Amino acid sequence: MYGVVDREYIRKQHFREGWSIRKIARQLGMCRKTVRRLLEDSQVPTYTLKEPRPRPVTGPYLEVIRTWLTEDLQAPRKQRHTARRVYDRLVTERGFGGSESIIRKVVAELKREIAPKKGFLPLEADPGEQAQVDWGEAMVRLEGESTRVHLFCMRLRRSGTPFVYAFPDEGLEAFLAGHRLAFEFFGGVPRECVYDNLKSAVTKVLQGPHREENRQFSALRGHYLFESVFCNPRSGHEKGAVEHLVGFVRRNVLVPVPDLPSLEELNLCLARWCEKQRRSRGTSFDEEATCLLPLPALPHPCALQTVAVVSPTSLVRFEGNVYSVPVGHEGEAVNLSTTWDRIRISRNGTLLAEHPRLSGKGKASMELVHVLPLLQFKPGAVRNAAVLRRLAEPWQKARTLLCAQPEGYREFCAILLLHRDHSLEVLTEALEEALALKRVTAETVRQLVWNRTPSVVPEASVPDPLAELPAGCAPDPSRYDTLLGEAVA
Repeated sequence: MYGVVDREYIRKQHFREGWSIRKIARQLGMCRKTVRRLLEDSQVPTYTLKEPRPRPVTGPYLEVIRTWLTEDLQAPRKQRHTARRVYDRLVTERGFGGSESIIRKVVAELKREIAPKKGFLPLEADPGEQAQVDWGEAMVRLEGESTRVHLFCMRLRRSGTPFVYAFPDEGLEAFLAGHRLAFEFFGGVPRECVYDNLKSAVTKVLQGPHREENRQFSALRGHYLFESVFCNPRSGHEKGAVEHLVGFVRRNVLVPVPDLPSLEELNLCLARWCEKQRRSRGTSFDEEATCLLPLPALPHPCALQTVAVVSPTSLVRFEGNVYSVPVGHEGEAVNLSTTWDRIRISRNGTLLAEHPRLSGKGKASMELVHVLPLLQFKPGAVRNAAVLRRLAEPWQKARTLLCAQPEGYREFCAILLLHRDHSLEVLTEALEEALALKRVTAETVRQLVWNRTPSVVPEASVPDPLAELPAGCAPDPSRYDTLLGEAVA
């Protein structure tokens, strides 16, 4: 094999100095055939391996490794052989004595041979044409406890402007609300949104690009007038812009793990980050914003409608939790309108109650005002009523103190009935002060509430004759002398 220098020397001697092929061959001690070949080809010489190199260590195991990797093509994607697993099996089952690093090289070569990777095409979109949507998960600390939150992510394809909002779950109500919040943040609606086959949007995957969509999602799409596009199954790379967004938010916004008092505070942090990202796009976002579809006059309610029956204890059950309604509706059918964070209970168009939506199961949300009419006729129930056991600590102290007396439960009931005219927060503060004064009575609590209520002096009307008099005139005491003189006369 001759190097670049030999080739260059031969070509210069022949083409510049006029040496014949015979002379070059004689001077360099090579055959004339080789000289002719070097004169015809001026490229840098390369080495071509005619036969595979021998593999004395891994050669006996190549076929079994190839078999394992071929069988993996029919196995679930997350349950296939890694190079480490191949090495462990060879050592355990075949007595392999080589190193793990050499097996890693063999596995990489065979994987490229068995299932060569497919390339990707760069994608673009016109301004306002497309947004990509996905869910992500992250761990945060809320009220001191480690909590898993679900991040709704939407990204405009052209400008790359992101929107991220944290929800307690990936329910349908949260999915709908995420779209509404994102569209309001962008100030318009993209002409199409790209999704994978998440259950919030798709109830059945049909052949090719066709999908059977969730009815509530179709209603949202019809309200905002955008088109839905779904990726092929197990092809998240088709919406790579938002796939990268999930990881980017986790690494750049949620590191270190935030410790916040509530989910609302977390979303305020995310909103500030999204606004910063939007401003950093500058004219790129401004150009896309002008091409978005306009928002409708009314936002989508993003609520699901169901029907439930009020129990004899004036409670409505929904998804394993109970919510109170005013007494007097026992056994009646009521309508539930549920969003991701609220539940509204109504009957015949009249709102009966509204509660924060509870997560998990086995929990209860009860309002004291709902049971006040019943306590008026059943004062003895204050000893064990479930709604009272959920009140703040001052109420528990007052209940224990008063119910220990023979007729004390009636006094405690009278204090509770003050809630008909005053808010629970004001009553709680007054009750705490009454406990400090060691005078826990309804009259004391009422008086303390009045003391905390600022008095409002009504504005007096000025008679017309007085209204014409100039204001701010200096007093004239000499007028009194005139009056005294008239009195003496």
